[in-house]
Amino acid sequence: MKKLILSLFVLLCMSTFAIAQDRTVSGTVTSQGDNLPIPGVSVKIVGAAGGAITGSDGKYSVNVPSGATALQFSFIGYTTENRPINSSGVINVALVGDSQGLNEVVVTALGIKREKKALGFSVTEVKGDELANVGNQNVLNSMNGKVAGVQVVSSGGAPGQAARIVIRGGNKSISGNNEPLFVVDGVPISNANDGNSAANEVEGVSSPNRSADINPDDIETMTVLKGSAASVLYGNRGSNGVVLITTKSGKGSKGKPVITFNSNLAVDNAIQLPEYQTEFAQGTYGKYQEGVSRAFGPRITGQEVYSPAAGKNINLQVFDPRKDFLRSGTLINTNLSVAQSTDKSDYYLSAGQSKQESIVPNQGFNKANVRLNMNNKISDKLSVGFNVGYTRSWGDLASLGQSGSNPFFALYGMPVTWNIKGYGYERPDGSQINFRGGAFDNPLWTVNKTFNNTQTDRITGAVNAAYKANEWLDFSYRLGNDYYNDISKSFSDINTGSNPNGALTNTNTYRQELTSTFLMNINKRLSEDFNFSATLGQDYNQRKSHIHQQIGTALSVPGYPTMTNVASFRPDYEFMSLRRTIGAFADLKFDYKNFLFLNITGRNEWSSTLPTNNRSYFYPGVNTAFVFNEVLGINPDVLSFGKIRAGYAKSTRDADPYQIYDSYSKAIFGDGFTDGVEFPFGQTPGFTVSDILKNPNLKPESTKEFEFGTELRFLKNRIGLDVTYFANKNTDGIVAIDISPASGTTNAVLNSGATRSRGLEIGLNASPFRSANFSWDINVTFSRIRSKVLETYPGIDKIYMGGFSGNPAIFAVKGERYGTIIGTGYARDEQGRVITDDDGLPTFVDGINLGHTEADWTGGIRNSFKYKGIGLDFLIDTRQGGFMYNGTEELLDFYGLSKTTADREKDFVFPGVNENTGQPNDVVLQKDGDYYSFAQGNEEYVYKNNWVKLREANLNYTFNLNKEKGIKSLTVGVYGRNLFIWTHVPHVDPESSSFGTGNGQGATRFAFPTTRSFGLNLKAVF
Repeated sequence: MKKLILSLFVLLCMSTFAIAQDRTVSGTVTSQGDNLPIPGVSVKIVGAAGGAITGSDGKYSVNVPSGATALQFSFIGYTTENRPINSSGVINVALVGDSQGLNEVVVTALGIKREKKALGFSVTEVKGDELANVGNQNVLNSMNGKVAGVQVVSSGGAPGQAARIVIRGGNKSISGNNEPLFVVDGVPISNANDGNSAANEVEGVSSPNRSADINPDDIETMTVLKGSAASVLYGNRGSNGVVLITTKSGKGSKGKPVITFNSNLAVDNAIQLPEYQTEFAQGTYGKYQEGVSRAFGPRITGQEVYSPAAGKNINLQVFDPRKDFLRSGTLINTNLSVAQSTDKSDYYLSAGQSKQESIVPNQGFNKANVRLNMNNKISDKLSVGFNVGYTRSWGDLASLGQSGSNPFFALYGMPVTWNIKGYGYERPDGSQINFRGGAFDNPLWTVNKTFNNTQTDRITGAVNAAYKANEWLDFSYRLGNDYYNDISKSFSDINTGSNPNGALTNTNTYRQELTSTFLMNINKRLSEDFNFSATLGQDYNQRKSHIHQQIGTALSVPGYPTMTNVASFRPDYEFMSLRRTIGAFADLKFDYKNFLFLNITGRNEWSSTLPTNNRSYFYPGVNTAFVFNEVLGINPDVLSFGKIRAGYAKSTRDADPYQIYDSYSKAIFGDGFTDGVEFPFGQTPGFTVSDILKNPNLKPESTKEFEFGTELRFLKNRIGLDVTYFANKNTDGIVAIDISPASGTTNAVLNSGATRSRGLEIGLNASPFRSANFSWDINVTFSRIRSKVLETYPGIDKIYMGGFSGNPAIFAVKGERYGTIIGTGYARDEQGRVITDDDGLPTFVDGINLGHTEADWTGGIRNSFKYKGIGLDFLIDTRQGGFMYNGTEELLDFYGLSKTTADREKDFVFPGVNENTGQPNDVVLQKDGDYYSFAQGNEEYVYKNNWVKLREANLNYTFNLNKEKGIKSLTVGVYGRNLFIWTHVPHVDPESSSFGTGNGQGATRFAFPTTRSFGLNLKAVF
């Protein structure tokens, strides 16, 4: 029956109005099934403006004007009732539950609204309040654990840092994009992660993915179309699933404008920081030495040593550089909206700002949003509308991965004897004070002498019109646009480790996406038992991008990040792309007596990125649903609703631009001794053919997917169960395989890769207890997915997906699950025993399969409690199975910094057998610096990626003031995010990723740490 969950949404988003009252009518609304009061029922005055909402006790009171004759009572999941106004002024109503069990309406492909019971595929809807209640800047981070089959991985805790989202495993393409399409109010938008070179590699900047531009407070609902059967009408862009976002409107705000103010303030702190040994100083072989990366120096006893950084003798002591450098971050979100509707029009206007300061000094990310949605009914036949959203985001982003300016690479590698606050970071001559040499900077130098500034301006919007020709035929048209321009500046001052002469890069990234969609909708009852509806349409999509980069490789004087201060330049970089798709489609729906449904879909698409003979492709789909509970005469008190469903569809993915013909790029030639020659050289231009051999016969990637499921509701809708099994096979993968450089190229683009995936998704909701003042609701999600790489290419058993150029890296390995860690492992004999050399050290083999990165299963449990005005909810989510590489621990051991390395003076025998004698190894060692130089392999640092998180919790109190003037409701609360992590993986949050948002997941090395947040929230409705 879901009535208490749905009532929360209704209570927050609707208010009461009354005009020119002459008398008061009051009463109580209950459920006929259990006689319990129903909160949130809409009470409207028939024939006049005004109305009321029932409170938590089901009671209402409404002032009605003279001449009013009736009141209308309506609530989702119940039959609407009209009652005449009597002379007593008291009207009590018992609403009858909908016999089909909540005829919920959900948004499906192309914005078409359909009854959920008629769908033959899996769809999950998340309410906007569930996404905005804990203040995440990036709305994707609010989806963890809430939708079965959806996995969100936040690559770190930096403000603005991107998150990766995949549906049903995200393993359809080996080297292509596996993230879903985002659609806002019917308009496809970009979720690109421009500027993040760590997408599949080991360096980059914590740039946001563009879905982070969406203001969570503007979201009414987020609907996830998981499989091909649900998303086939979106063409190749919907092949990985679709996330449909519907923003708020003025509907339901009839009467006076409804003003909503929402603000929260949170404090962030790093969690899962490494554990350090505090017994030994910086140095090697027991001697104190600055300028080296290792801490195998003397035991710290307060002895006096000379410090070049201090310029004098010091007494060795233990500091905490991590505590001295990091700070508490803050997040402030403020949003104000106004909404109103009349009989013919409605509008929603909002403005918001989000400001986040990092746990790292001088870094942060901010954004400001404005949105206006308007709809107008011109006549009974014609309606028009438009929506527009503007976002400006800006900030100083963190460097990531192996970058010398990644503050955590140096901070985590800093020995405990280094006084980061006392030594500072700059000498009077401008040179850098650093505990080590090379490319890695003092973290204080990083935050004061380098930056990665970004500013993005984005406009999304659409105009639409609908014309109703008659009662069974209507037409609609939408023209949508998504435009943004990002201006970024990356600066390294003179004496920066990786750029000793300084460097400055200005990058301008422009993207525009234009979408035109025309629909003809038919809804015709063929007989008393049969109904037919159809959507026929055509769409056009154009995507442009333009990247221009100006690169300065040396500065004239320090401290001036302007191009006028650049002493030497590299030639500018410029890249432009243009791609178009055209689609024609049909969506045919049949239903028999509102319990048996059949849906047939078909789409033909033409893509400009494929060769002429392969650019047209067709993919069909079919799905069916059977609502059986009433047909079979099952007792509704036991089984309130029952449905089985099945769906099949084919989908495709086209190629990126410029993959079919050879292209030219600027020429760069090296000689092995100098920096080489880069063109244009002087006044002489120079170009070379791309190192990637293109394919004029390229075909689109193809997916065939089947799903079967059931939806059951028991005990008057107190328990709901949604189960889906799916299987897909993905062929003709577009991959760039390595080939011999003797051919004149290094890679060739081919159709070769193939994968498959099978999975089980379960969603369970229950209301164990419900009364007039108290309710308890539970939502559980579970997903189990098994993938397999079926094909790579003849003679090639693995294809690179991401990671280091050496060991380890993530590959698609033929015969294995999608995503395999390949690295250095122990050499073993036939009995599996580790082979040691004559010095007693283990021996290693490169290219070992160290485990798959795909989870065995994921899940989440959300509990929500309501007692009168008090609300408490918390979410626990988990990942179990699969493996991850902990590069942070590996380097901390190598540096002699981890707590484990304090045990360096005890005798130790490595368990194994001698490579020459086959006898058990008996050579006594100590785990000193030499041991960690020669006895380390990646295998030792690969862990089961198991964790459980208390992801979020929210405690609030709502004052339902219900006044004619002033504040109608006021909610105050406290909340937390990432409150606790339970895992056996040491030093890091195992969910973090050093390889960004690309397909190469499963590794972390000095990633930006996860943050724990505690916040306060205030929401007022006027």
